Amino acid sequence: MTLPRPYHAAIALEQRLGDPHGQHAVISFRNALRSDEGETFPQALIDELNAIGLQRAFVPTRWGGDFSSSETFMAIGRVLARRDMNVAVTYSTLLWSTLAWIGGDATQCQRMAQAILAGQFPCLAYSEATHGADLLANELRAKLQTTGRYTVTGQKWPINRATRSDWVVLLAHTGPDMGMRNQSLFLVDKAQLDTERFAHLPRVPTLGLRCCDISGIEFTDCELPPDSLLGTPGQGLELALKGFQVTRTFCTALSLGVNDTALRLVTRFAQRRHVHGHSVAHLPHARDRLANAHASMLMAEAVAIVAARGLHLFTEQFSSWSSVAKVQVSHLCDQAIAQVAPVLGARQYMRDVEQDGVGMFQKCVRDGGIVSIFDGSNIVCQDMLATFLPELAKDGRPPLPPEQVRALFDLNAPLPALDHGRLRLSGRGQDSVMQSMPVLLAQASAFGSLAPFNATLATEWRALQADVQAHARQQQRTTSWRNPASAFALVERYLAVHTQLACLGLWLYNRDTLGSFFKEGHWLMAALQRKGQAAFTMGALPTARVDALCEQLLSQASNAEMFSLLPWPLAGGNAEPQGLSSHLAGVNDDHGLAA
Repeated sequence: MTLPRPYHAAIALEQRLGDPHGQHAVISFRNALRSDEGETFPQALIDELNAIGLQRAFVPTRWGGDFSSSETFMAIGRVLARRDMNVAVTYSTLLWSTLAWIGGDATQCQRMAQAILAGQFPCLAYSEATHGADLLANELRAKLQTTGRYTVTGQKWPINRATRSDWVVLLAHTGPDMGMRNQSLFLVDKAQLDTERFAHLPRVPTLGLRCCDISGIEFTDCELPPDSLLGTPGQGLELALKGFQVTRTFCTALSLGVNDTALRLVTRFAQRRHVHGHSVAHLPHARDRLANAHASMLMAEAVAIVAARGLHLFTEQFSSWSSVAKVQVSHLCDQAIAQVAPVLGARQYMRDVEQDGVGMFQKCVRDGGIVSIFDGSNIVCQDMLATFLPELAKDGRPPLPPEQVRALFDLNAPLPALDHGRLRLSGRGQDSVMQSMPVLLAQASAFGSLAPFNATLATEWRALQADVQAHARQQQRTTSWRNPASAFALVERYLAVHTQLACLGLWLYNRDTLGSFFKEGHWLMAALQRKGQAAFTMGALPTARVDALCEQLLSQASNAEMFSLLPWPLAGGNAEPQGLSSHLAGVNDDHGLAA
């Protein structure tokens, strides 16, 4: 049983940061709670992460950084998010450099890369107070002057790291009306702006992420530096939407990381708390909740891993695939944590740092819920998927060739470099996970225990296709351009089928390399029995399946392992970590974080 190489850098980072339960950890739960209570910006921790060169993970190798694997990048995100979402989300604004890799010329890319490697941070200035996710309606304007420079007037709010950023990725109206081609994107170095022409808006107190700099920026006839325009005039919305295809995919790491900690705290409490002479972890109703929550986390991980690999292999499809991954992973994780919260009883509401070690749980719930709002909320993503659904569920798509199916699901299969130039505004209804179904079902037919599930899965897909096409015909007879609630229900079914196939594909191509629990497949059959759905019903899984899932959960909790399908060791034992002034030891390859 070996951990695939793309995860080695995350393991090195995990060990370097230390056990978050310990007093000497770089990012400890104790300090995370105290900082959250005081709403203290985590600058010292950001500086520590920069000191070990973590910012290099955000810069592609072609521009002098270490990013070469989306699986590696997402694994690193899980390591941070499981400790403190304030730190993870604050640090993640580096990801907005993606807009440079997508739309910038060589000079802009090099400039952005140098800034990040030097420890500078960008922020994303898209949203406005009166328009939210409706980017077409944005009012901030950039006027082209006779000098060839743009001057900007208007406000952007709310923005993560607006005040504490060095750079701004700014979406501005540059055309005469509200059309698709009337907004442009700018990459702006704040140090080159007239300080009399822009100002930072006050920080916004929030329910979760209480340490983050959620504020805004106001411009007043502010002249932008030359060569700050990304792409061409009017291309801003196109670049913005392409950027979301990458960042939505990587949002899955935040959900997996923060909810790993939430589930771990509940599991730890259930192991230690005794009722009538038995631990809570041995009570039937608690075991059922814990087992299903564990299954949900593993299902979410499968969706995220397959998406990370697909981003390299089938980049053109991510206008829809990125939304599938973000929505389904956050749904699976958030609903799982909501279901296990009652195991804590009243302690799920307690903010006390010391109380039974579970004070972190309420912070995880508050912080983790933000992912469903990030980068176009889940509702926005589902609405977009509802629009694409007639094409995505169209009958007659050619099956994915077997060699491409293996490349997608085999965790030891090599991946090409991520080519941001392959991103498209529309995937033209392609979904390689769905198109892998014929190959996967044919292989799964060799396993008798899967036969009933295979037949059900194929039937579900055919029924969904028929319902989607019937719905599309019905919509053609209406005058409304809005997607009705019934379309959202169809999207939920689509996400569920996608989830089942992601799980099945990973199992088929990795069952001999990831250990006995993975190979025995109780997690897979739980995913298929639940039909890939985020919601679960108490008592629906057979007792033997509940026992297998619950015992693996308890084993991973006791042995300091990530709640994962992979053999992923966590820092443990409260040992003092190595100093962060040196680089991540033992990681100096194409997937690494070596400086």
